[in-house]
Amino acid sequence: MKKLIRSLPGIFILLGAQHIFTADILYAQYVMGAKHLALGQTSVAIPSSNWAVFSNASLMPTFDNHVSFYGFRYAGISEITDMAVAYSQQTSLGTFGAGVHRYGFNLFSKNRFLIGYKNNLGKFHYGGSISYTHVLQGGSYGSAGATGIDIGISAEIITGLWFGARATNINQSSYGDTDESLPRDLSAGISYQLASQVQFVSEIVKDILFPVSFRTGVQVEVIKSIFTRAGITTQPETYSLGFGYITDRLEVNIALQQHNPLGLSPAIDFGIRF
Repeated sequence: MKKLIRSLPGIFILLGAQHIFTADILYAQYVMGAKHLALGQTSVAIPSSNWAVFSNASLMPTFDNHVSFYGFRYAGISEITDMAVAYSQQTSLGTFGAGVHRYGFNLFSKNRFLIGYKNNLGKFHYGGSISYTHVLQGGSYGSAGATGIDIGISAEIITGLWFGARATNINQSSYGDTDESLPRDLSAGISYQLASQVQFVSEIVKDILFPVSFRTGVQVEVIKSIFTRAGITTQPETYSLGFGYITDRLEVNIALQQHNPLGLSPAIDFGIRF
């Protein structure tokens, strides 16, 4: 009984506010990493990202190997939490990446496993990933899985100015024999590194089920290795801010996102380069 009572907030939100979570979070909140969250959920055009295997495989780091860990708690509710890990490895054939992502709790969970690859021809980069997503519902409601294919491209147009684009679930996969498909969207954006201290990012995301979402953010290096960030999104309307500490081998990022009407959600990630 006590366990059930502790789970009531998560049950209430998943059932009583199903529309809000389906439209505004489960799909639009499809970004990993506290840095990306703080930058208004932008991710499709930021080069050498530790979390690019999830967002745009063509932007995975070209020179370093890395492993990163991420946690995000929706509106401070423990039952509704994102956890993820990402890894990339340089080889003579290009960059290979892998990721694992879990959302939910014992009554409803979504687990995703993916592998990715990228390479480049000069300043033009290309990549893709294959993922398997498994949804498990508590009790006797069963489970189902689906395999999705994502592709991405990116290019450094001029020094510091990057363009990126991504298409998700191009194979239009659905869960089992249901008509519930994996998220499908098209995203395109730019990032611009102004001098060495300031970076601007903007992108447009169109999920086939929801309105166009505009996202933008800015990052400023206030002192060496210390960064501040802020961002906004539309559809859904969110505001975010965060901080980061980045060295040649270590990266720590924290973020807070204000979602209307759900409230504040914290996030943190930690990465190591080697």
